[in-house]
Amino acid sequence: MSTFRAAVLSSHSSPIALQTLPKPEVTPGSVLVRILAVSIIPYTKEVLDGSREYPLAFPIVPGGLATGRVEEVGPDAVRLTPGQLVFCDFTINGRDDPTVQILMGFLGGAPGSPEMKLMEGEWRNGTFSELAKFPLENVFPMDEDILVKQRGYSFADLCHMGICMVPYGGLAEINVKPGDTVIVAPATGKFGGAAVNTLIAMGATAIAAGRNEAVLKALESTYAATGRIKIVTLTGDEAKDTEAFKKLTPQGAGADAYIDLSPPAAAKSTHIAAAIAAIKAFGSVMLMGGILGNIEIPYSLLVFKNLRLQGKLMYERAQIQQMIKLAEAGNLPLGQDSGVQIEGPYGLDKLETALDKAAESPNWGSMVVLAP
Repeated sequence: MSTFRAAVLSSHSSPIALQTLPKPEVTPGSVLVRILAVSIIPYTKEVLDGSREYPLAFPIVPGGLATGRVEEVGPDAVRLTPGQLVFCDFTINGRDDPTVQILMGFLGGAPGSPEMKLMEGEWRNGTFSELAKFPLENVFPMDEDILVKQRGYSFADLCHMGICMVPYGGLAEINVKPGDTVIVAPATGKFGGAAVNTLIAMGATAIAAGRNEAVLKALESTYAATGRIKIVTLTGDEAKDTEAFKKLTPQGAGADAYIDLSPPAAAKSTHIAAAIAAIKAFGSVMLMGGILGNIEIPYSLLVFKNLRLQGKLMYERAQIQQMIKLAEAGNLPLGQDSGVQIEGPYGLDKLETALDKAAESPNWGSMVVLAP
């Protein structure tokens, strides 16, 4: 086929529209993938309409993390071959400057910035399409015999791995080890719940916190057999929440780490300070949420307890490879095995319905999937 269908956004104020586009040319350093399933991030609709101010280059094919099958490879490919089942990462780094990073079809940079130059060029379009072109280094083979034939996962289920990769990037960065105790607050959203799933796979104990008791109970039930899940219902009282966290740590000495995946609306919440105060000396705090403004932190406590405070956007290539290994080995349950129900998959002609459904389903326990 010399053409393919894709969902194209021309501006924040225009509706997304299905268009027929010419098949991309596969050049050295690239691979063309037939998209099988894409996990839709709950706030995607906000990005597309501009209410969440992520810079984009128009016109653009939006997208997300995807499962696909290799369609065609560039002449310098040495491992990827047509027909392979692959995980497709939409985190693009500048090849001559890895500190320049965009999310393909989702997040660029300020006008005139290196990030926007990257988005305006070769890697503008994402995965809300039948075909997508990626850098070779962004496409990872998966063992189809193990994951699909033996474990029975669908292509949609495999997209859940991409959700788990986000917190895994932060947890691996702060060197979380088997036996560690880690606070996840909030744990009731898509990425927070995935952090719990990931911690269990890593051999750690998760203290899952939030205000949605139903989701917390569901998390507890899903992972109860491991003996490494504890829950805390946040009260909004900083001191009480800190005490509740500490009581669930070994000997009440405090947790080894805290990972934050807060949404923008949580900027004034007390849970961040409460969790930091429950970390023991020489512990770590990893910030990976979507808060756009400033937050209050217990400055002197960080100093006197020698705490490490770090932010992280997404993950590194080696962490993607390790996550795939965890899934193939059976350590990381996916889809229904992890308590997550697949909604869809929706076809391209039902994209608006899928975007609405994703916006209505921000909590852990479901994942809306597009199947172009």
